Amino acid sequence: MNLIHDSAVIRNCDLGEYPKVWKDVFLLNVKASKNISIGDNSRIENTSFGDYVNIQRNNLIYNSYIGRYTYTGRNFTCWHSRIGAFCSISWNVSIGGANHDYKRLTTSAFLYSDIFDIKGSNQGYNRFEPLCEIGNDVWIGCGAVINRNVKIGDGAVIGANAVVTKDVEPYSIVGGSPARILKYRFPKSVIEKLLDLKWWEFPVEFIKQNYELFNSELTDSTLTKLLEMKNQMNYNK
Repeated sequence: MNLIHDSAVIRNCDLGEYPKVWKDVFLLNVKASKNISIGDNSRIENTSFGDYVNIQRNNLIYNSYIGRYTYTGRNFTCWHSRIGAFCSISWNVSIGGANHDYKRLTTSAFLYSDIFDIKGSNQGYNRFEPLCEIGNDVWIGCGAVINRNVKIGDGAVIGANAVVTKDVEPYSIVGGSPARILKYRFPKSVIEKLLDLKWWEFPVEFIKQNYELFNSELTDSTLTKLLEMKNQMNYNK
């Protein structure tokens, strides 16, 4: 069932099946698969979503992609970024904010913006390249800042209020400003198997049927069983 508030402004969008769009939302050039939910007072432009993405209120998202079954908390901002599947993003998180080129004479916005009526006829410089990339099954704590041109590996954990200025390894836990590795979630041998498993690519029905495996502490036997099941799925294709 579609639930779209009367106050929502939706322009040139394909929201797929069963969208939920709440109060005072503005959407421009947005594409979703199914069961997208977008909270009050959010503004989203030129962005695509996978299945069952949940966007909470007061989000600002531009020129990005967010994978299936990912959610974002309140006051999330995201520019020119790609975010994987099954990510958990808390409130007040910023991803991919624009850079100012401090090697130029000035860092002032008049070099690239018309807001001060100073900029010349050229386009200035692109502050949003290259993309910021967030892997799959990444957990980002409240208040974290992920700088532009940073890649976060699959399974990583970003601590609350961390400022991430460099790439983050898969399944590492980082914190601080600037962020540094505190520890890894699992031993290296287990991480290698998890990266081979790529469980976030499994069909959702498989995940539902094996919910208890996902809800249990990871052991060698659990991981071996999942790898065997993955191989069987590939064999049956």
